[in-house]
Amino acid sequence: MSSLGNRYHLQEQKSEQDLKFFFISKGQQDVVKVIQYSFIQKIFDKSVYNLGFGDYDIVMDTIIDDVNTNNGDAFKVLNTVLSTIPLFFENYEGCVLMVQGSDGRPEFIEICRQKCVKKCKDECKNFNRRINIYSYYVNKSYEQLAVDYQFFGGLKNGEGYTVLEAYKVGKKYDSVLLVKRND
Repeated sequence: MSSLGNRYHLQEQKSEQDLKFFFISKGQQDVVKVIQYSFIQKIFDKSVYNLGFGDYDIVMDTIIDDVNTNNGDAFKVLNTVLSTIPLFFENYEGCVLMVQGSDGRPEFIEICRQKCVKKCKDECKNFNRRINIYSYYVNKSYEQLAVDYQFFGGLKNGEGYTVLEAYKVGKKYDSVLLVKRND
């Protein structure tokens, strides 16, 4: 992932709680974006971190992760986000990284229906769109990525808990977890 081309210049900020990378998306407008790796919990003695991403609200010092900027630079932005994953593992050796979309929360569909222009009938087309983008990248590059990373797919069960399994290329997941393999 560190070999990804066409990406934005990053500014790193590390604290005890998290690791952030800032960059400016250039397009129809300049938008400050932030990638945040934040601690969630421990599983089997391993610290699990979530990859958060979105527009950065400078005044409130928060991530706005439920907007689509549509700045015309989606591939460059995705490459920029993905290029930080090796940097995360350099800073947090032996940890687990979880990727899921803010559009995968149970309340997302109802919120989306209120303002969506697509007027989806049976299924919300925006639900889980973000994890589908990340999964597409993993599926497309799985053999190459599996050399350095071990992947797990997360599926929510009926009680809302995530059940993990060895990642299967092409299967739809609610979340993807990865661990850096030992060199």
